[in-house]
Amino acid sequence: MRLTCTLKKIAAATAIVASLGAASPAWADITASAMASGPSSAYTLVARVTPEAQYVGRGKLYFVMLHGSQIYALSETRGFVPYTGGEPPEYRTISQATETITVQGWNTTAQAGASIFVGFGTDVMDMINNGRFKQVATLPAAPAPAPTPTPTPTPPVTTNPYAVHNGTYMCYDDYGRSGTVTATFTASNTVIDTTRLTTIPVYSYNLSLSTIVSQPGYRTYSSTSLPLKLVMLNPSGGPYSLAIGYQSNAYSSQIVYVCTKR
Repeated sequence: MRLTCTLKKIAAATAIVASLGAASPAWADITASAMASGPSSAYTLVARVTPEAQYVGRGKLYFVMLHGSQIYALSETRGFVPYTGGEPPEYRTISQATETITVQGWNTTAQAGASIFVGFGTDVMDMINNGRFKQVATLPAAPAPAPTPTPTPTPPVTTNPYAVHNGTYMCYDDYGRSGTVTATFTASNTVIDTTRLTTIPVYSYNLSLSTIVSQPGYRTYSSTSLPLKLVMLNPSGGPYSLAIGYQSNAYSSQIVYVCTKR
């Protein structure tokens, strides 16, 4: 635990020295640098360290990450391993004058802002006691979340309250004559095809339904002058829910049909 605290203190001191722009005598013998590329989701970091000559062939090289209060050491086979104290097994034996450590395709999103150190020594205490370590990188900040797209408003669904009355009707007059009509109703318009009613001398009615009374059945006239077209609909149904009428002039008889939906 004493070693853990020591590493944390040194890492914190390193960050403070760097922020003040001051040079630390402890780094005088350390030649180390790093180059980074790529986004935080696929980060590449290449660190180079030139140890002192006496460590070639016998020293240990450490690659350390400080994230928050936790220290991690890089293992060549297991990735970053939390440091829990003692001599860490995560190191590389120094075998040449300049050592290179490469980490590729590293998703650093969860470690945004972490500090990266390299160091060397005969062991970790030699590295700490003699200041043979150096911060070489700070992991990039996590990317900003993508903006939430504005949902496309769903257009309101327009329903026709009178569609249930659309269709073919069988119609009868006072003289027992019969025929069929086709009716189409909307909230604003009524179209009655009277082609098959030979006693009505027009082929169709096209009347506004802008006047609707609340009681069962209503009348809508195309005009108050002759010729007069009449449509009556009982929305509650019944055996004869539709009636149509026609009068060509003041001297002619009214023609009235009552109709039932087929």
